[in-house]
Amino acid sequence: MCLSAQPKGERATIKGEVVDMWCYLEGGDRGAAKKDCATACAKAGNPIAILDANGNLYVAAGLQDHQPGQKLLVSKMSDEVTVTGTLVKKGGVQMIYVDSVR
Repeated sequence: MCLSAQPKGERATIKGEVVDMWCYLEGGDRGAAKKDCATACAKAGNPIAILDANGNLYVAAGLQDHQPGQKLLVSKMSDEVTVTGTLVKKGGVQMIYVDSVR
């Protein structure tokens, strides 16, 4: 693993709900009623994404030291957040390397 590599993409700010990708993609589970379940799934290691108002899904990763998105966002599952970072799109996947969360 190359720890000095930085993602190559555009700076972006995305506003949306923090979702557990497994549950959201499998059954559309999201929202305040699913917060406890989403948090448990994220803590178990499921990938986390930001779902924007247009239905776009952005896989979340940390920018520092190849940090998973879980470390930054697990406490905000099902909450509306605004993240800023480097957005990379490849092969139909959108990933935001997050450097700030509000």
